[in-house]
Amino acid sequence: MDNAPSFLSHVRGVELLPGEHAAEFLDAEHGLRSEPTPTGRLLVATNRRIISVTEEGHTRVVQMFAADTVTAVSVRNDARRGLSWKQWATLLAGGVAAYFLLAYWLVDRLPDVVIPVINLHAMAAVLMILIVLLGWIIWRSLTDSGGSMLRIDGYNWNLEVPCTADNADLIVFAGVVLRLRSAPGSGPEHSSVREVRAAGP
Repeated sequence: MDNAPSFLSHVRGVELLPGEHAAEFLDAEHGLRSEPTPTGRLLVATNRRIISVTEEGHTRVVQMFAADTVTAVSVRNDARRGLSWKQWATLLAGGVAAYFLLAYWLVDRLPDVVIPVINLHAMAAVLMILIVLLGWIIWRSLTDSGGSMLRIDGYNWNLEVPCTADNADLIVFAGVVLRLRSAPGSGPEHSSVREVRAAGP
C-alpha cells in the first residue's frame, strides 16, 4: 500500500480543510484502499481529522474528530474456536441417534405416508432435513469468524467500527492514525468534534 498522501479536495462530499490531506482510506468491508470507495462504511485518516462516513439506506452519517485528540486505537478480533474431531464425532453420533429414535417413534404414531421413489416415511424425511439444517447452523456458528472491531478513543469521544476487512489492514490503519495524531497542522484550532446526519430523499 502506497503511504503517499492523497491530495483530493473532497472525500464522500466532505470538503477537506486548507492544508489538509488524506493519508489513508479504510473500507470497513474491503480493507485499505488507495482512493475513497463510493459506498459502505469508510474511515479516512487525514493530517487533521478522522472522518467516518456511513451510508445505510436513505440515511448518511458523517462524523469528524480532530486527529490531535486521539488517545488510543485498538483492534479486537472475535474469532470463534471450532470443535475438535472427537467433539464433531460425538455431535454426529448424537444427531444420528436422535434421528433413529424420533423417526421410529413417530412412524408408529402417524399415518403411513410414504414418499414414492425413496420409499421413506414423510415424517422421517422431515426430521432428517431438520437435523441436517440444525447441524449446518451449528457448523456455521462455530467456524465463522465473529468479525473485528476497530475502536478509536479520544478526549470525550470514541468511535467503534465493526469490520470484516483483513486484520492486518486494521492494524496498519491504526498505526497511521497514531502517527498522524501529532502531525504538523493538527493543532488545537481544529480540535472540534462534529457529527452530521442527513436523511436522504
